[in-house]
Amino acid sequence: MSFRFTQRPLRALILPVAGPTLVAAAAAVALQNSPQGHVRWNEPAPEGFETVFYDGPGLRGELTGGATLQPAMENLSELPVTPAPVTTLFRGEAAGLAQVAPSGQRLLGADNRVDLVFVGDGYTASELGTYQNHVNNVVGGLFSTEPLTSYIDYFAVHRIDVISNESGVDNDPSQGILRDTALDMQFWCSGIERLLCVSVGAAYSYANNAPSVDQVIALANTTKYGGAGYLSSNLATSSGGNSAAVEIVKHELGHSLGRLADEYTYGGPTNWTGGEPSGQNVSTYEAATMASNGQKWANWLGASASGFDGTIGTFEGAQYSVTGIYRPSNNSLMRALGRNFNLVGAEQVLKEIYRKVEPIDSASDPALDYTDADTLVVSPMNVVGAPLSIQWSLDGTPIPGATGMSLDLGTLGLGGCMAEVSVRVVDETPWVRDETFRAARMTQELTYRINEVWTSLECVASPNSVGAGADLSILGSPSLADEDLGLSIGSGPVGAPVLFFYGSAPSSVALGEGTLCAGGTIQRVTVRFFDNLGQAFHTVDFQNDPVSSGATALLPGTTWIFQGWYRDTATGGAATFNFSSAQNVSFCP
Repeated sequence: MSFRFTQRPLRALILPVAGPTLVAAAAAVALQNSPQGHVRWNEPAPEGFETVFYDGPGLRGELTGGATLQPAMENLSELPVTPAPVTTLFRGEAAGLAQVAPSGQRLLGADNRVDLVFVGDGYTASELGTYQNHVNNVVGGLFSTEPLTSYIDYFAVHRIDVISNESGVDNDPSQGILRDTALDMQFWCSGIERLLCVSVGAAYSYANNAPSVDQVIALANTTKYGGAGYLSSNLATSSGGNSAAVEIVKHELGHSLGRLADEYTYGGPTNWTGGEPSGQNVSTYEAATMASNGQKWANWLGASASGFDGTIGTFEGAQYSVTGIYRPSNNSLMRALGRNFNLVGAEQVLKEIYRKVEPIDSASDPALDYTDADTLVVSPMNVVGAPLSIQWSLDGTPIPGATGMSLDLGTLGLGGCMAEVSVRVVDETPWVRDETFRAARMTQELTYRINEVWTSLECVASPNSVGAGADLSILGSPSLADEDLGLSIGSGPVGAPVLFFYGSAPSSVALGEGTLCAGGTIQRVTVRFFDNLGQAFHTVDFQNDPVSSGATALLPGTTWIFQGWYRDTATGGAATFNFSSAQNVSFCP
């Protein structure tokens, strides 16, 4: 004996004979006050339920339908997986494919796509070929509509091969016909013929075979027109074999992905009597009022663009009512099948895409440290025909001409300075006019620490009368602006004079008891004396002579060798001299 769940009309589920819960009662009131279980989707669904859209063919090509309530499930991504074969049909490519990092680097990047997962119901093992053809048909047509066409690389599409025991779905072609299928899809949910519902839990238990899940599309093995858009579950259903399957899925994704309201006038009260709806593509404001208060699509009024439905205005009739409520364009995809999104709808779809996808697909890892021997890379997402803008900056200032997908740090002339390099990637599409959203979600910036090696040992000290020798240390930084470069020599003979100097080139000349390592053009800096601890200090003054001008001026991008000469006593007590160790210092602004 086998047991399977058959989803009954919603009234039966939420109206128990005795002791109805507050949730059930609230849902029942919502249904009883609307024809065919119709509810206003802008009103929050009662706890435990979600809003589900349904549509059917109406007069003059305009859709008819509404929204109803269905039991909701939580934590769908955590449901146990029902094993089934998964095929990734495609995964969009990034713009630059910076998938191979320069030597020694690690790339930042992870799954960064809207993952559409197809599951099928009512397809037996021998009908999987039919199911695959239905999926291919929908996928091929889905991305023929803007903005999905241009943003196709923001998606990954997966197909789960779900096998049912019987062919077809419940209540097809008429009520009372039950079939043993994996997802329990059926017509006549909540007493609504065209509402093609699905066991959401079963759909996700199969969909979770995919690497990641953002939207589930459940196709039924039927030619009968039907579909649904589950607002909270991010799920759409459609008849896989219907001639309008592609358009049904587009429309239902307008609901479940784009969070768009229906723009047609059938299925509800003639006159809208509710308040301002929450849907971004429906409003009680006519054009003049909207322009004045800046609400909804005020910044789109009067706009039009190729590939989108009409000029944006306020057209009376939307969300199942004829009067008292307005839509942005005359006849968009959310009003009739076979149409395009209007610009308002397209913007909402793009916003929802960018809630799931970041502008940068992969890049050099900002957690690492870099030097001027490195090249930083960034790979933005790819928008067909409209690449995202890239701008590299050095310490907050844009670098002229640095707008490509890589930046050779050696070209910046950092000269040993520690620096901060950032890259900013922005989608500047004109299909979004919400600049606050663009800044928050369509702009991404990564910042890198450039820790240059600005000092290095040129030569070691020779032994002196004190011991192993006097070592020169470099303190502070090589920044001319900071003026904090310090020279320190330790382990010298107490009271002896020491001359700090620097040279332009390496040298190796034995003199006195030590080695002169700073050669070329030499500049004497100052004379100090070793203190009682055998230490001598000097802070370099970049603003005044002798180091501020002439051939030995310490300038950004130059490297000099610093050393110290000092008086000492040789073995036997004879007077002599010696040199400290020497250090290379590269200067920066």
